[in-house]
Amino acid sequence: MTRMTGAKAIAETMKAYGIEHFFHVSGGMISLFIETENAGIDLVLARSEKAAAYMADGYSRVSYKPSVCYGQAGPGAINLAAGISEAYWTCTPVIALTGSTSISDLYKFQYQELDEMPFFEPTTKWNAHIYQAERAGEITRDALNIALSGCPGPVHINLHYDAANNEADIKETTHPSHTTYPSGRTRPDHEDVKKTAEILANSERPVIVAGGGVIISRAWNEVIQLAETLFIPVATTLSGKGTIPDEHPLSIGVVGRYSSSMTNKIVEDADVVFYIGSKAGGMATDNWTVPGQNATILQLDVEPETIGRNYHVASRMVCDAKKGVQDLITVLKEMMLKPEKRSYLQQVETLKKEWTDQASAVMSSEAVPIKPHRVIKEIRQVLGDQDILVADTGQMGAWTGVLYPTIAPGRTYIRAAGTLGWSLPAAIGAKFAVGNNKVLDVTGDGGVAYHISELETALRCDKPFVAVVFNNITLGMLHYGFKWRGEGKALKSSDFTDVDYGKVAEAFNCYGQRIERPGELKEAMENAFDSGKPAIIDVMIDRYELAPISSYRKLPQGRPL
Repeated sequence: MTRMTGAKAIAETMKAYGIEHFFHVSGGMISLFIETENAGIDLVLARSEKAAAYMADGYSRVSYKPSVCYGQAGPGAINLAAGISEAYWTCTPVIALTGSTSISDLYKFQYQELDEMPFFEPTTKWNAHIYQAERAGEITRDALNIALSGCPGPVHINLHYDAANNEADIKETTHPSHTTYPSGRTRPDHEDVKKTAEILANSERPVIVAGGGVIISRAWNEVIQLAETLFIPVATTLSGKGTIPDEHPLSIGVVGRYSSSMTNKIVEDADVVFYIGSKAGGMATDNWTVPGQNATILQLDVEPETIGRNYHVASRMVCDAKKGVQDLITVLKEMMLKPEKRSYLQQVETLKKEWTDQASAVMSSEAVPIKPHRVIKEIRQVLGDQDILVADTGQMGAWTGVLYPTIAPGRTYIRAAGTLGWSLPAAIGAKFAVGNNKVLDVTGDGGVAYHISELETALRCDKPFVAVVFNNITLGMLHYGFKWRGEGKALKSSDFTDVDYGKVAEAFNCYGQRIERPGELKEAMENAFDSGKPAIIDVMIDRYELAPISSYRKLPQGRPL
């Protein structure tokens, strides 16, 4: 037992779990900041609590380590809560730490007094108070363990001021068994593995759909081995992108709402679809139409309550993706199978070639305004195989998910699960994790304005990255929706005035440039990275070039990508 404050116990526990950075907006809880810095943890002052949560999220996704973000009592905590939904949707172990009113002052109208807990309840695995200094280290330890265990995810700790500042006799923090995720790997039931293997072996047109659970589990090599063993094409969800290199003969791209027509066609025609680490949600299935409800579905997931939620499953495997696929490969070998290349793969290859030819033609376009497809092509030429691409939500997820090819398996692509403006702070967080590797953010002119002030954070912390802004002077998806559902009338609720975001970046003493011709793209991005500063390349794109989204392909203006 050692005599210390609650704040010190928290700082020492974070340090024991390998926490390297404390993303926050300063306010209240002075002792916590002092003890955190004394513990050797880097204090990263953001310009908003929401952005701090996004930085922590981006850092954890790329590093496979837990992260911590902080907001003070009342409005700071509420701002932080707004940013935690992304970590919840993507199963990222972010610890949201908030300050709160002293116990003795509760219900007395203290400054900024508010019940913070309900705001975190829907989006965390655990939502806990720290009322007493003697339990501060213990509860912080529990929070980190819960965040890392099973299916990872965010937790919330509400630290009351007196618990932070008071001293108590506190047990020393023991060294944790895991400081990265996944922290424990569960194996499937052997009979479930055998049943899944038999269905796959007897299928004629099977498809694997690899979800975010494959990336979380780092099971990409196992999934590729399974696909090669049985000659099965592999589609991915947006969260599962990176499971298999796009140039691999068995890769068929991203399936679902943000997808290529080719990928959806192959999955629609499959007789067996094997979901690995995917909830088979609305985005991944285009609202449960790809595949249809009559397909034979197999599902592997670490959470049993996820399996069978949206489709009747013929076989289930409740387990970690890496261990589960390893066991499946072992059983298939024991079955002494000698699979031959499936005849339907010739049809798959034909569809891939037709789609690739269509995409390549527009990705090489010299048109002005610039085609977004061309921007993606130039980004691929600038980034190396281990560099990180970060994509905002909406059309940015569609453009990058479908058209940006990953070269090596692994997590080199992360994207917003639903929050506009997430990507710029997340890119900064990712840069804290990747050292000298490049980080490039793809965002729109709607998304970039949310947190553009974080350029100052990146500059101050010496974390250079490049944001490429797809600038069409509108919220594109809404503009199209208003125009095509409103009998040709685009409402003013979607359109902006023209802002040169390159000049905005320069005002922050960062690198900035506006690009209006496709031939200028590659050099501009290279110059931005060479500058050694945070940078914005503001690209004027064609407002009416549609992203590869399934609903757009039904429109007269739609391109059949």
